[in-house]
Amino acid sequence: MGSLMIYREMSTRKLLLVLILPAVIIIFLVIIGPIAFAFILSINQATPRLGGIDLKWRGLLNYIHFFFQDPQFWLSVRITMYFTIVSLAVELVLGTGIALVLNKNFWGRGFVRAVVLIPWAVPTVVNARLWEWIYAGSSFGALNGLLKVIGALPEAKNIVWLGFDVPFAGVPLLSEFFSWMGVSRALNMIILADTWKVTPLVVFLLLAGLQQIPESLYEVASIDGANAWRKFWSITYAYLKPVFLVILVLRTMELFRVFDIIYILMQYSIRVVGIYTYETGMKFLRFGKGSALSFLVAMFILAFTLLYIKLFYKEEI
Repeated sequence: MGSLMIYREMSTRKLLLVLILPAVIIIFLVIIGPIAFAFILSINQATPRLGGIDLKWRGLLNYIHFFFQDPQFWLSVRITMYFTIVSLAVELVLGTGIALVLNKNFWGRGFVRAVVLIPWAVPTVVNARLWEWIYAGSSFGALNGLLKVIGALPEAKNIVWLGFDVPFAGVPLLSEFFSWMGVSRALNMIILADTWKVTPLVVFLLLAGLQQIPESLYEVASIDGANAWRKFWSITYAYLKPVFLVILVLRTMELFRVFDIIYILMQYSIRVVGIYTYETGMKFLRFGKGSALSFLVAMFILAFTLLYIKLFYKEEI
């Protein structure tokens, strides 16, 4: 009897291994294999040739090059940091405000929630082309046309919204800081366009978290004489901390490796890290350095994630 049970247990394990094996093979081929190959490229000078790639060992020299010998890398990091931090700040403030409103009971709430979700459903390429038309620096540009209709812009004047003017030009310290950061009017306009599309995601994640907060807590707080800010900080924010953590990690991953909307609107003229990586690896065919840049992007995202976990992680309430 004991031998039969052992045999059945071994047969079950073999069956489980057989069932899991295809998934393991797919994961290796699709995820682990490419990552390992990219790391091999990152520690070599990879030169494409007909039918393959020639590798010449460089160790950590590709990484050292970007950290100590390439000022363009640090400029791209500063631009990306600005894009990430400002986008996150705007999305969290707008998303929290809209989520708090949509969490209230009012007539037509379901319809409003559906309408708010529309920008998130728009494909990124379509969103980029839409804002390209809005920002067109001519009389045909929707934003210029709107400003002229309401009398905020003279008929003969057009604003180049995707221009490279430095914010606060002529203001001491501020203009120098934004110039050093690589910030331009175009970058701020792209932040607005990207925020318009992604804020609905933030809204619905926060809305889902708000609906899990017991209403009785607010009633008790009102009895204790707590004002609106105290209720928000002690109840709403405290319960939404795990949701904020998810949003920060998810959006930082997307923002720090942003490529599509900036490339569609500006090509290589705004070199965030994602654009710089693509340009290095795919345009100039420096596969080794391009792969090293990819791992550096992952390191920056990991550093942000660890910081978020330290600031926001807490045991379940």
